[in-house]
Amino acid sequence: MLTPRQARFAFLPLMLVAMSALIGLAVVVFRQGLSQGPEEAWMLAWVLAFTIALPAAMLLMPTISAVLAHYTRDDKRHAIIPRVGEKVPGAGQ
Repeated sequence: MLTPRQARFAFLPLMLVAMSALIGLAVVVFRQGLSQGPEEAWMLAWVLAFTIALPAAMLLMPTISAVLAHYTRDDKRHAIIPRVGEKVPGAGQ
C-alpha cells in the first residue's frame, strides 16, 4: 500500500510514461506528414494535439489517479481515534 505522499510522487512518472508512449506514436505519424511538406506537417501536428493528446490526457489523468487511490491507504477510514483538530463523529448530538 502507498501512503498519500507516495501516491502523489508516483502520479507524475506514471503520467510521463503513458504520455511518452502516446507521443512516440504521434512522432511516427508526424514524420509521415513531413514527407508531404512543412505545411502539411504543421497542420497534422495541430490535428494530433487536439484529437489525440488532449482527450488522452483527459482520460489518463483520472484513470491514473483512480489506480493510485486504490493502492493508497486511507488512514482516516481505518482510524478509531480522530487526529487532532478533527471532529468526533456523533459528538454533541
